[in-house]
Amino acid sequence: MNNTWVTKGLDANLENFELTDIMQLITQQAKSGFLTVKSSDGICSWSFNEGSLVDFDCEFSNHVLELKNILKQSSILSDSQLISLHKDNYLDTNHDLEKILISKNISNREELERTNLRRLIESFVITLQWTKGRYKFIPADKINHHPFLAPQDVNFIILESLRQIDEMAVMKKRLQPLDRIFENSLTLSDDESSGVNGILLQEGLKDQFDQGEFEVYKLFDGRRSLQEIIETSITGQFHSCDTIINFINRNVVALATTETGYQLRKSPEPVQIRNLTGIALLILSGALLLSTFLTVEFGNGRGSLKRPTLFSAIIDNLEADQQMTQKLARELLKQDNPNQSE
Repeated sequence: MNNTWVTKGLDANLENFELTDIMQLITQQAKSGFLTVKSSDGICSWSFNEGSLVDFDCEFSNHVLELKNILKQSSILSDSQLISLHKDNYLDTNHDLEKILISKNISNREELERTNLRRLIESFVITLQWTKGRYKFIPADKINHHPFLAPQDVNFIILESLRQIDEMAVMKKRLQPLDRIFENSLTLSDDESSGVNGILLQEGLKDQFDQGEFEVYKLFDGRRSLQEIIETSITGQFHSCDTIINFINRNVVALATTETGYQLRKSPEPVQIRNLTGIALLILSGALLLSTFLTVEFGNGRGSLKRPTLFSAIIDNLEADQQMTQKLARELLKQDNPNQSE
């Protein structure tokens, strides 16, 4: 390849030249500029300064990789908070948003740096699997560094991305077919009317999983397929596949069916009916318990009842039947032997 292409710029199809080759060439020649790749699935741009990766920006149609969406899905930032931040501050880029998060103690530098590194690697995992599209390199003299991402070695990011892609291919074979739908234990108990109970249940589950596992666990709602969970998880595709296999092996999630799955979740027994049934059973149990107590207390000669209880009435009826039977027997014997005295 002519090295002047990188200096003057490059615009070509992915079918003609692999993305990893152009990145390695940029690194070897310590070039500065912007490399952008675009396909029908999205667009991503990486900034290079003397061969090092110093910034990136991407947008994908089937993956949650935008910072604000990650913050919302992980419950770090709500919609109302985001609207308030946009209203009170000038937020033109992700960098502006990150600075506000730091200043308002919503997040810290270490968390943002970890999130951005994961996003960067995931952008490579996604784009390196594209077989169609175009890429373009535009040289530049001045490149701004990402304020919350240390400069990265391109070869390290490529190798880590390729490792994840290879291992992920093996894991996806184990998970086939990926259009299957699973559900977690929250699916049957956390409907729209559960409110606080659902929140408390989730808080309890957080103690059982690490943060990444819990983010994947929340996506098992009896609606999403395995493929959708892998793509929409904010933890990245590789981590999602590994976590899903772990969940299936531990029976943390189960295959949804028409009997125990989405249909049951959409048509649960009304909460009011369940509550009333429970109250009625409690009242009945209390009444039986009280009846037993009164029968024992007053049936042993320690008192008398003005009103018969349920159990005492049953006992009285049995005694009356027994007396009647004995009387009939005596009359029959008397008829057989008239001379027998009573």
